[in-house]
This record gives sequence, structure tokens and C-alpha cells, in this order.
Amino acid sequence: MNSAGGAMANARDYKKYGILSLRGKILNPLSNTEERIANNEEIKLILKALNIVPGEYNSKKLRYGKVCICTDSDSDGFHIGLLVMSVLYYFAPEFLFEGRLGWLRSPLYIVKNGKEESYYFTDEEMNAVRGTITGEVQRNKGLGSLSDDQAHRSMFTPEFQRIDTFVLTEESEKLLLELMGDEVAPRKEFIFENVDFSEIRE
Repeated sequence: MNSAGGAMANARDYKKYGILSLRGKILNPLSNTEERIANNEEIKLILKALNIVPGEYNSKKLRYGKVCICTDSDSDGFHIGLLVMSVLYYFAPEFLFEGRLGWLRSPLYIVKNGKEESYYFTDEEMNAVRGTITGEVQRNKGLGSLSDDQAHRSMFTPEFQRIDTFVLTEESEKLLLELMGDEVAPRKEFIFENVDFSEIRE
């Protein structure tokens, strides 16, 4: 198996895409002290990579015009995505309001039929065609499950690339603060209203 960072590095066009590999989960700035936030290495790395100066956001000085989160398609991966979003919201909310944050999707399923491959990015997409497809089904546990060729074709070619852009609205901003802020009650309420605990997802 490839490492996630290695597969992405080999699959991308290095003249177009930069890659920043983060070590595990980032500190959540929406529920931590200013001292801990200021001393967190991963947060400093993100800001330096983008050339974002806290309190002095200037889109013309950004090193990259858009950031795409790329994680495993599981709950840990989604949480990491929320943490990245929280960092950018805390230090440069304009970055989000300008539509500069997206999610580069990785295929959750790959169907191999001879030399041809088809890509499905969610369980819902796969379930919609499951009874009609033929071939070998590869269920990807994470980015490291993809070969370099699979990562390149499914994630970095226009035919298959799936990038969802985050649109920060008043409603989504409120939800982000409820889920990632230091108030426990709204988060607990959201979980019990939206999570089916009888369903095993991973």
C-alpha cells in the first residue's frame, strides 16, 4: 500500500498542485486558548504555506488561490476536514467567504472491468448502480488504498475529478461554530438528532 501523501505526490501535476501533509489531527482553534493556538505547529504550518498573516488577510498575497482538503472518506477524515475549516475560519474567514476552500474527493469504490475502471465517491452512488454493474469491486479504506495511477486518474484528471466547494453562509457558519466551538450542548444535540447509532459505517 502507498502512503496517502506519497500517492498524492506521485499522482498530481506538481506544476499545478502543491501538497501539505499534516501529522494527525490539528488543534481546534474554536475551542482552545490563544496560547495553545499560537504554539501549535500544524496551524503555523498551514498559515505559512498559504502566506496568511493573522489579522492582515490579503488575497493578493496568497501562495495558493484555493485549498482542497483531501482525507480518507471516513469519520476521522471528515473531522480533519472540519478542523482545517476551523483554522481558516478562525484566522481568515474571508478565505472561506471567497469560496477558496474545497474538498478533493477520493473514490470510495472502484469497479474494475478488464482495463476499464469506474469511480464512485459515496455509498449512495455505489448503491444506486450495484445491481447493474459487472466486474471487481474495490472498496477503498483510505487514500493509501489507491495506486498512483488510480489516484491520478480518479482525482487529478478533468473527466473524473470531484471537487466540492464550501459555501459559507450564515446558516453553515452557525453550524460550524456549534459543532466546533467550546459549547457542548449544541454539538450533543446535533449528534443525537443526526446520527443513526445502529448503523455501522466503518
